[in-house]
Parts: sequence; C-alpha cells; structure tokens
Amino acid sequence: MNKSYEKPDVKSRSIQPGEIEAGSRFAQKRAVPRFPFAARAAIVEPITRLEFSAKTSDISAKGCYVERMDQLPVNTVIRIRIEAAAESFESWGRVVHVTAGRGSGIAFFETPAEQQRTLDKWVGAASESLKIERE
Repeated sequence: MNKSYEKPDVKSRSIQPGEIEAGSRFAQKRAVPRFPFAARAAIVEPITRLEFSAKTSDISAKGCYVERMDQLPVNTVIRIRIEAAAESFESWGRVVHVTAGRGSGIAFFETPAEQQRTLDKWVGAASESLKIERE
C-alpha cells in the first residue's frame, strides 16, 4: 500500500501586525530587549571557586553580556555581582552563550525582590538613556 504523506493542517495563533513569525530570517532570539550598560562585574563559579572580574556591556531584565569572561563553558552556573552608581545587584545565573575572545551572555535565575528592583531600575534608566540618544 503506497499512500502519499499529507501534511496536517495545524492552526497556531495568528500573527499580529508588527510581529515577526518565529523561524523567519529576522526573528529575535531575545525574549526581552537589552540596553547598553557599562558596570563592574564579579563572577564566581561555585564548584571550583574560580573568580573573575569583568565588565558588563549590555543588560536586560533577564540577563547581561559580560566582556572578557569567556573562560567558562555554556551552561555553567555562576554567582554574579554587578556594581554601578553605588548600588549592586547579585544573582545566580547561567552562561548561555560564549563568544571566544569577547565575552559571555549570562541569564539570571529568579532573583529576590530587592535585587530585582535594582535591576529594573538600571534597565529602566538604560532604556530612557537610549531613547534620549535616538531623539
């Protein structure tokens, strides 16, 4: 019996104006926008107790990009402390991507409310600063 394959008709949610279909050439990989943000960062890998000093170049509500911290492989769990403007933010995170010779993308885990408020404040200020620059 030689029956030809028929692709099932799968209905997904409709795409709203301004959205980009997942899988398209221009689809964004990030769930939230990131903004330029320069600050000192201290990173600790808890198992080996390796410590790194680095600098952030971007920040978002869910993570950051850390320059010159490409010694840890993808999926390494870390503890990160970011210091800027006499404030600090601490969280557990995970290395989500590494660009050899440049740095690493870090995704933050769930953070305590107090730490999240600091992060939200920084992201809001970075967003406003970017808007002003574009005007």
